[in-house]
Amino acid sequence: MSHVRNLLGEINALIGHGLSYTSASKAWDVYEGYLFSLVVSTAGSLGATVYYEDVDGTNVKDLVFRTSPGQIFSRVQPYTHAIVQFGHAPALEVHLGVQVQGGSRVLHECDVLVLPAEEAALSRRMSMAPRGGKCLLAIECKYYVSSQLGIGAARNFEGAITDLKPQMNLFVSNTGAPNVVKYLSARKRGYEREVVPSNVDTVGYTRAKIREAFKEFLSKHAPSIVI
Repeated sequence: MSHVRNLLGEINALIGHGLSYTSASKAWDVYEGYLFSLVVSTAGSLGATVYYEDVDGTNVKDLVFRTSPGQIFSRVQPYTHAIVQFGHAPALEVHLGVQVQGGSRVLHECDVLVLPAEEAALSRRMSMAPRGGKCLLAIECKYYVSSQLGIGAARNFEGAITDLKPQMNLFVSNTGAPNVVKYLSARKRGYEREVVPSNVDTVGYTRAKIREAFKEFLSKHAPSIVI
């Protein structure tokens, strides 16, 4: 329970909105929300305008987050995504727990996903999953309380990213495992371990990788914007 409370406190500090999570929520679900909040708050700290919408494009203050994989166009609940706008650059969206289409046309879940708003709008209009190759950043989130991070999680991530081919990828966990580090490093995948609110260094490293994704996007679409 204390794990969840700590994560909820940090999410509230970072984005300051009403949340659908409670103290009874699963720690791994709230951890995904924590990484979502890191992406959003990093964008804001770099000068982006950030606000929140539901699937119908209505501005919202109370945020409703998925706790199981779903389609970006789903209207089962008014799920929330963030809009991120850097000056005159094309808008971006940040989503939690959405399915994305790989080159094989197989669907993969992305715990936290950053993609162009144009691609997200097309997906909602056509009722189809966004295309992995169009996505800016895909983050896999792993949170363990009583068990250990296993190599299987890294292998699953590698398989999904190989099929999706987003512009950048990142595997984030609250624990560390040497074999996972070796596996992902050999495949040149982004990886940050022991990322929890109390670990200022690893949170800073994660923010730096998120900044790189935004920086890469702006270099192509609005090179005059400096972040």
